[in-house]
Amino acid sequence: MKKMFLAAALLAVVSLANAQAPANAPYGVKSGVITMSMDMMGNEMITETYFDDYGLKTAQVSEGGGFGMMGGGQSGKTRTITDKDGAQIRINEAEKTATKFPAGGFGGGFGGGRNQINWNNLTDQVKKENNIKELGKETVAGKECTKYSMTMDMMGQSMEQTVWIYKGIMLKNLMSTEMGEFGQTCKKFEEKAVDASMFTVPAGVKVEEFDPSQFGGFGGGF
Repeated sequence: MKKMFLAAALLAVVSLANAQAPANAPYGVKSGVITMSMDMMGNEMITETYFDDYGLKTAQVSEGGGFGMMGGGQSGKTRTITDKDGAQIRINEAEKTATKFPAGGFGGGFGGGRNQINWNNLTDQVKKENNIKELGKETVAGKECTKYSMTMDMMGQSMEQTVWIYKGIMLKNLMSTEMGEFGQTCKKFEEKAVDASMFTVPAGVKVEEFDPSQFGGFGGGF
């Protein structure tokens, strides 16, 4: 009888956990940490992305502001929080400053934050709009990924990109440009609980809205 009760209790817990995943969740994993590596002119740059609520909460931690176009002017370690609507807050805790970027604006780095395409719910319309083609299976960081090719628009230019997706999560990307090929590869993928403080602005840090007029209204993210 005890065994039956225990089995029923475990089944109830599993069912509850599955029910908590929102229908629009971008990831098929509840929470974890993705460590990505990128070669920048011979130097390895590491970015850690923490996520929870199946990817509806993400926080990217990187040195020097990350890979985005807005990263070059900042020093030290930054943390970029992405909310459920795609807006981002970039925090420099050492300087106690933070800037909020609208969804699709300057805040997004290459491969940073949440994927613009919901790979966990890839519709025929999205495939057609982005010329997405499935290229088979490959293993990245110990995870079997589905490999896709796609065409993306970046600052008015059409770019070819190849991505490796595991349960909606991009573990590798490679982009072809006139300057050559560049991309990121996952060095370590951990499925584990993440502290809720990763997705909040620390006390004492004032958040300012990003002013695109400082850049001549140029608002395309990278």
